[in-house]
Amino acid sequence: MAQADGTIQNDTGSNVRSDLNNNFAACFTNNSGASAPGTTYANQWWADTGNGLLKIRNTSNTSFITVGTLNSTNLGLAPQASPTFTGNVTIAAGTVSLPSLRFTGDNDTGLYSSAANNVNITAGGTLCHTFTNSYSTASVPIRVPDGTAAAPSITNTGDEDTGIFFNTANELSFSTGGTERAQIDTNGLHILSQKPVRYYDADNSHYVELKAASTVTSNVTLTLPTSDGDADQYLKTDGSGNLSWANVSTPAGVPTASVFAMATSTVPSGYLECNGAAVSRTTYADLFSAIGTTYGAGNGSSTFNVPDMRGEFLRGWDNGRGVDDSRTLGSSQGHQLQEHSHTVAYNSRNVGDPPNPITIGDVGGSGSSKQTSTSGTTGTFGTETRPRNIAMMYVIKT
Repeated sequence: MAQADGTIQNDTGSNVRSDLNNNFAACFTNNSGASAPGTTYANQWWADTGNGLLKIRNTSNTSFITVGTLNSTNLGLAPQASPTFTGNVTIAAGTVSLPSLRFTGDNDTGLYSSAANNVNITAGGTLCHTFTNSYSTASVPIRVPDGTAAAPSITNTGDEDTGIFFNTANELSFSTGGTERAQIDTNGLHILSQKPVRYYDADNSHYVELKAASTVTSNVTLTLPTSDGDADQYLKTDGSGNLSWANVSTPAGVPTASVFAMATSTVPSGYLECNGAAVSRTTYADLFSAIGTTYGAGNGSSTFNVPDMRGEFLRGWDNGRGVDDSRTLGSSQGHQLQEHSHTVAYNSRNVGDPPNPITIGDVGGSGSSKQTSTSGTTGTFGTETRPRNIAMMYVIKT
């Protein structure tokens, strides 16, 4: 320890000499000691042997500032070349045009901090990338190698054969398990190897899956219509892949004016009961176009009648065959029983003496036998002639 108060007191020669030596020793040893010098001066050095630090007094002479570590190369400070830091390094925040860490001759390229918890990379005075404690943001495009299906360019730790790679120009490819599964290019999205596209329900428990056929002999393109269509319509193609909405009543489905027997009393959607009712020519324009006023003109202007098939049997229109001549489509017939006759066999015999005998016939008899009969009716009789049948409701397609 060598410390002094820096003052030479008036005294005897030997005392003055001792005082001088003490002050010189304190000066030469930078006031070394385990505690601060009792008398301090601005810019005064102190070798703090208690903590192994070299300190200097601030210009206000109010406190000591640590300069470096005693017994360490370069006092533990970084030299001009290849420094080794053993503690934390604090630098200025810097700016995008003058980063804190930069390169000689390129002062606008390096690292800086634009805000708390931000580390920014600048090049040529332009922000390129920002890192925070929760994410990183690129301000310029990021370029990666092309990669392959087995070693994609963008992947994740622990699954390095799954990710994104660049198979060829203008194409983005996706692989899982080292196999290419899908591509995106200027023609759109391509799902490879008959893999499906799955659409899951709200709780992801089940899905609807669409996929290509196992073998397709030529490319197939289906173009969706421009609207969502109307209720009860379906999609149809024009043969060139252009899809459109169509009514079930078009020839591809059930033709308008088709008649069906229903085993229910409920009229299905798109149909009317064949009850002879007058209906709107506008609302049921397709049906009116098909049958017109064949079954009744309605009110003669805004309505027309549907067929009344309640309690009726159907009969095919003769249409020139000649079995049921002179019938027009939609005409009706009343019931009738075809005219006919019955043949009765009998034998005859002579009664009386010649020369004028009388011949008497015995119905159903033979020789001179005699038959008797009983008059009356047998079977099931009513007010009409009909076959066995079952009642159903007829409906017509609108």
